[in-house]
Amino acid sequence: ALVTNDYQIYHQWSHPTSVHSVAYFQDDSTLIVPLVIEDPIMPVVNKPGGRFQKLNWNNEVIWDFDFYDSLYTPHHDIEPLPNGNILVLAWERKTANEAFGIGRQTIDNPLNEMWSEAILELELVGSNDANIVWEWHLWDHLIQDIDPALPNYGVVADHPELQDINYGNVGSMSD
Repeated sequence: ALVTNDYQIYHQWSHPTSVHSVAYFQDDSTLIVPLVIEDPIMPVVNKPGGRFQKLNWNNEVIWDFDFYDSLYTPHHDIEPLPNGNILVLAWERKTANEAFGIGRQTIDNPLNEMWSEAILELELVGSNDANIVWEWHLWDHLIQDIDPALPNYGVVADHPELQDINYGNVGSMSD
């Protein structure tokens, strides 16, 4: 709902499922809404996002897109951009073999996998599609100080711009 400063409902939209984080009202009077999905592929404690809608002032769906699969699950928030695209934060699934292959020492979760982070820029296409036009992956910015034979070996303290692959727990269903 669009609410006035004195808490009166000025305008209201309806959605087929719960809003995942925050809906964004645009200068052209459209609303971009991240929605909860009911059938996540990646198991998470709380219901994840992964469906996005763009609605006009009359509550008509202009764009409706599901963006989740066995590799990506959007979470927390989005950022509409001035060019009409949206930035999406997403968990990016990595197997234990992938993680161990770049220097991870332990994975202690029942999934035996690691969820990294990605930021994806989606260009809205038609009424129900999108193109990834830009992407950033934490996986490309990792360092470790365990195995000098791996290409991401280095002194962690000398590289604050990189994430230590062995920092913290990974993939925990309860954290």
